[in-house]
Amino acid sequence: MTKNVLAIVGSLRKGSVNRATARAAAALAGDDVSVTILPIADVPLYNGDVEDRGLPESVVALHEAVAAADGVIFFTPEYNGSLPAVAKNVIDWLSRPPNALENTPTAAVATTPGGRAGAGVLGHFEQILDHMLGDYIRFESHGIGKYFDKLDEDGELADEDARAELGAWLARFVASLDS
Repeated sequence: MTKNVLAIVGSLRKGSVNRATARAAAALAGDDVSVTILPIADVPLYNGDVEDRGLPESVVALHEAVAAADGVIFFTPEYNGSLPAVAKNVIDWLSRPPNALENTPTAAVATTPGGRAGAGVLGHFEQILDHMLGDYIRFESHGIGKYFDKLDEDGELADEDARAELGAWLARFVASLDS
């Protein structure tokens, strides 16, 4: 049976390195895995007044996509040692009813220019999930540092070692979906 993994990219930039990492993960996924990158540009900033009037269509679609997934991976840059606003905003919406992220295996991958491979953002991501109400299934995070040396001329993740490590991490994530 095919495992459906939803990829949420925490950057809206067309040339996002983390979007390229999500594409690499999709290409490295086995035949029994489907990795779908969910567009989030239309998800509005979380606002309780908006929520009280009814969930925006883009937020309903976000919850539906997460509910239909076997697992969710946030591919996120590190901004000032933490999550970018768009990634945190998606988490904020997903923490609200209908709370589609609950009981869904969730992980983060950070591709960053620094040598710490996103340690700040990955640590904050894990703290946020640990503090959210409900039953969240957090899987180990994965970081790729010094990405300038790992991209080809088209901005795609081409470094064989980085791709092998990402592929092995993704295989462990997918295997955890069966447990």
